Amino acid sequence: MKPRKSHSGFTLIELLVVIAIIGLLLGILVPVLSRARESGRVIVCSSTLRSLFTVHYSYFAEYGELLPDSIQDPEMRPWYTFDYVRTRLGLAPLSQEYKIPSAPQEYKPSYPRKFICPSASYALANGEGGLYPINRSYGVNVHVYYLPVTVRRRLFKETAEHVCLADALDWWFAHGHCDTYLTYGERWIGGSPYPTLGTPAFRHFDRANAIYWDGHCQRVDPNEMKDGLRIWD
Repeated sequence: MKPRKSHSGFTLIELLVVIAIIGLLLGILVPVLSRARESGRVIVCSSTLRSLFTVHYSYFAEYGELLPDSIQDPEMRPWYTFDYVRTRLGLAPLSQEYKIPSAPQEYKPSYPRKFICPSASYALANGEGGLYPINRSYGVNVHVYYLPVTVRRRLFKETAEHVCLADALDWWFAHGHCDTYLTYGERWIGGSPYPTLGTPAFRHFDRANAIYWDGHCQRVDPNEMKDGLRIWD
């Protein structure tokens, strides 16, 4: 009688077990890797915020004024188009066509990718010639611009309580545009107390990076963000 030949291959059950184990491991590792990647983006974003804050603070210290913004400037120029800002970020001044739009929402993109929040999917997906719309990534607390200079100087008394900038759409844009960003996986919160002004994005684990006038940066949820703005009422 001839001896039976042994089979070196896997059985169907063994293959299914291996596939199940691989699937289980992927199910565990993918969320962990995703969170680790987003944690890295949070760090990059907060670093960029510090650079932008330094420009705002140095202007405030040098001139005793906040940077002019579109709601104050007769030519409707936001803070990020000013040569003062660009020069201190190592960028060339803007040409006139970039400075004067037909409407505030139509500013051409004017900042390199490194100055955009790495989680700002919409802004990064709509670049133009390697330049990206910073006003779809970072926003200044424009509510302070409505107040007299004497009131603004309260900043130095309560600097840790007042938001300067945040990882957000420029806050004077109407929140009616937020549906556009949902298609890019970005969460936007509008409504009370500022139905047309309070539209920060919460890209980092449902929180937004915010930097205060004392220079500290932290992630805040929607309620904390609104509290940081409401103090100016």
